[in-house]
Amino acid sequence: MIFPEKLEPGDVIGLVAPSSPVASDKIDECVVLLQNMGYRVKEGASCRKTYHGYLAGRDEERAKDINDMFADKDVKAIFCLRGGNGSVRIMDLLDYEMIKRNPKIFVGYSDITNLLIAFNTLCGFVTYHGPMVYSNMLKHYDPYTKAGFEAVLNMKEQYIFQNPPEKEINVLVPGKAVGQLVGGNLSLLINMLGTYWAPSFQDKILFIEDIYENIPNIDRMVCQMKALGIFEQIAGLLIGDFSECENEYDSNFLINEYIQDQFADLKVPVMYNIGVGHCYPTGSLIMGCDCRIDTDKKEIILKR
Repeated sequence: MIFPEKLEPGDVIGLVAPSSPVASDKIDECVVLLQNMGYRVKEGASCRKTYHGYLAGRDEERAKDINDMFADKDVKAIFCLRGGNGSVRIMDLLDYEMIKRNPKIFVGYSDITNLLIAFNTLCGFVTYHGPMVYSNMLKHYDPYTKAGFEAVLNMKEQYIFQNPPEKEINVLVPGKAVGQLVGGNLSLLINMLGTYWAPSFQDKILFIEDIYENIPNIDRMVCQMKALGIFEQIAGLLIGDFSECENEYDSNFLINEYIQDQFADLKVPVMYNIGVGHCYPTGSLIMGCDCRIDTDKKEIILKR
């Protein structure tokens, strides 16, 4: 997998909204924030648009912004404003051959999972499961989140992931494993199965996270993955944050209990309570890179 060029002070960041819209005054704040970090900002045309209420502009507009940012030689990295809904609508409108020729730092998560995985699968470069400008940096850019994000952006040979302070990584199935890191938002992963940009899970380290899903819905998604044999293909499983995932039927059977009930019989190493996802603070990961996990040390190492 190709690692894009590193981001340096004074470089241009392309700001895009592949999914849901952000209020114009908040975009102003996002631009100023990035400028105060020492970067120049090029704003995508769809960032200040709204279509059908839940999309940041028409599909063609949002796709054009991404294509244009990858084609623009001045743009060094592409940061997403937020997730939400709608990235799936632009997947057929992206110029993957051109994007493949112009690998760049691309950052987001949640609904952006479609793009993170597509650029891994179809274009051959790593992507960054990290904080988004509006969703995270504007209000929740705490020292841990900032340090972790900068560490993955500037990774040399390897990065040893550290969980947020006072949040311990839990081990469900012991062991060691090595494989390419793949995954992201569980709901998005389920929805992309069978598409041309869906990843291979064979011998991969799978990472999953989600938000606002009740336990029965999570169970349905996990059972679908089990029926497809995905958990028999992977080399290891990392379970991130499942924010506000409740069980209206039994308050004593919540996400940790569900994880222990469903994944304890896997034949590969499993760690959970990893502070990456829709949580504050949140850690960052490099999707598509080599990953080594060691449950004895509760260690997650990302490598070039």
